Amino acid sequence: MKILKNRASLKAIAGITIIAGTLTTSFSVTPAFAQRACQCTDYVANRFGLSGYPNAGDWNDGYLQRNGFVSVQPQPGAIAVMERSFPGSDPTYGHVGIVESISNGKVSLRGANQYVGSSLINEAGCSNVRITSFGANVNGSPISFWMRGSSSNTTPPSNIIVVNFSAIAAPEGVNIRSAPSLNASIVGRAAPNQRLNFNAWTYGDTVLDRWINTPDARWYRIAGTNNWVASAVVNGNAPGSRPMR
Repeated sequence: MKILKNRASLKAIAGITIIAGTLTTSFSVTPAFAQRACQCTDYVANRFGLSGYPNAGDWNDGYLQRNGFVSVQPQPGAIAVMERSFPGSDPTYGHVGIVESISNGKVSLRGANQYVGSSLINEAGCSNVRITSFGANVNGSPISFWMRGSSSNTTPPSNIIVVNFSAIAAPEGVNIRSAPSLNASIVGRAAPNQRLNFNAWTYGDTVLDRWINTPDARWYRIAGTNNWVASAVVNGNAPGSRPMR
């Protein structure tokens, strides 16, 4: 949860050994990230491609805003910034994580350096990620939620990536909306397991993936229309896309 200032003070982790203040490695890096034990800030930064980040509790003091994030209502996929006084947060450094779910005003975060919760997950270069439920109610608490751009748009955004592809609707069928937003009107419904043809994709509201329960902010435009389906409820990926910005 803190930013480690003195690399020479690190103990050996993930095959890394510090000798007389010199960093040496006993492995070659082939993935995008080498898996290691991370601070909470490392994990969130890796997920969103951020750098030069402060301690966790200071992320909402201009850092996220400068990187294009806006304050939003609690929702899956948002960055949660816990102030140092939030119950369960580090009292010295605060905490950041990614919202996994919200239930009865209480938040579960996917993050690194969380000591209780699910079994450990290797993700985004971090070997110590887990999902943790925090018991305090978020309403009126010292915690804020952030996403890039606005999550409440009801008109199609301008950053639409044009590409032709197809995907299969979920077995229960899926809603078709007038814009890439959960607030947009439902204009139709795809049949269960129907193959849908798309001609573009963009980022919009975050929805939990129907199969693997992870956040996905992509929306797909149905070919020949200006209507949209959430990526999270169809089986198939837009070429060159990733679930979150």
